[in-house]
This record gives sequence, C-alpha cells and structure tokens, in this order.
Amino acid sequence: MDKNKSELEEKTRAVAIRLGARIREARRAKQITLERLSKDTDLSPGFLSRLERGESSASISNLIVIAGRLGIPLGDFFEDPDAKAAPHYILNRAKDRGGEPPLTARGYSYHLMSGELIDQQMSAFELVYPVGESMDPEVLTHAGEEVLYLLDGRFEFRIGDKTLVLEPGDCVHFSCEQPHSGKNVGHSPARLLMIVTPVNSFG
Repeated sequence: MDKNKSELEEKTRAVAIRLGARIREARRAKQITLERLSKDTDLSPGFLSRLERGESSASISNLIVIAGRLGIPLGDFFEDPDAKAAPHYILNRAKDRGGEPPLTARGYSYHLMSGELIDQQMSAFELVYPVGESMDPEVLTHAGEEVLYLLDGRFEFRIGDKTLVLEPGDCVHFSCEQPHSGKNVGHSPARLLMIVTPVNSFG
C-alpha cells in the first residue's frame, strides 16, 4: 500500500511539474514577467512561482485566468508535445486515463477530457468533489461560457442570486461573467463534466 501511495504521489508530482513548466514556457514566450502576470490575474507572485515549479496546485478557474492573460487556449497547458493527435478529432479512452493521476485543487480534483485541436473553441474536464467540498474560491467570475453536467451525486450550484440543486443528468449552461459557485451537498462524491470556452484574449 505504501509503495502504491508513493508511486501515485510521484506521478501526481510529475503532472504538476509538467503543468508548471508549460505555464512558465508560455509566459516567457509572451515576454511577461511574474510580477506583471500577478497584477493582471490577481494571483500572488509567490503562488505563480510555486505553480511554475510544480510546488502548488491550481484550480481550473486559476488556469482559465492565466490562459486568458497569456492569450492562449486553456488546453495548451495540458497538451503532450510528443502526441501525434489527428487534426480533426482526439479520442480520450477511459483505460488510458487510468494511469494518469488527476490534478488537484482545494476542494476537488480534475482530469482534462478534451485535447488540442486546430482553432479549438472549448475545453472539457471531469471534476470530482468529495462530500461537503466547495469550489475554490467560493465565488468565481471569468470570461467565457460554461456547461456543467452532473454525472453522479448531488450538487448545489449558485449563479447570481439563484440557487440550483443538480441531480444526475441535470445540466446548466451559463455565462462565466456571472458570479458562480458550487458545493457537493450529497452523501457521495459529486462527479461533473465541465465544458468551458477557452479564453484566448485578455481584457
């Protein structure tokens, strides 16, 4: 058990390092300093530095904001530079995801489900919220559109002044510029499919 746990921790660390390196490469390619990125994203320089070194985890909302400031598709942070994907479709098999640990953020874990297409217009993620966990930060706003589809569990979603309780099969499509938040209010993990339009420009 200890060996398996150690191997999983090593894989998770490797994923975080790879993600951080891609963020750093994208930032440097745009000739943006950490301080400038911090001011434009409201994320601290210390957090961004740790993130680029693979020492901190980022929520999807953090990555959306960073990608928006850098003017790149969200999927660029996850693409495998050695992958030879077909130009018009990408197949993501469940058996292949089994060996890749999820990324973690405060409150939930996630896997990228989509890939990197030419002129990509959206990214898809599978999110898992343990019992009682919430989105972090508690209220989010960012550019773009989002679709949340609840696969398992029970999930309370708040947008503006509305509170919606989602059951399996329920789906909500919304503008991300509206303040939104969510929480697992069930007795088992809540599993969601999230589809978000990438942010390709800043401002």
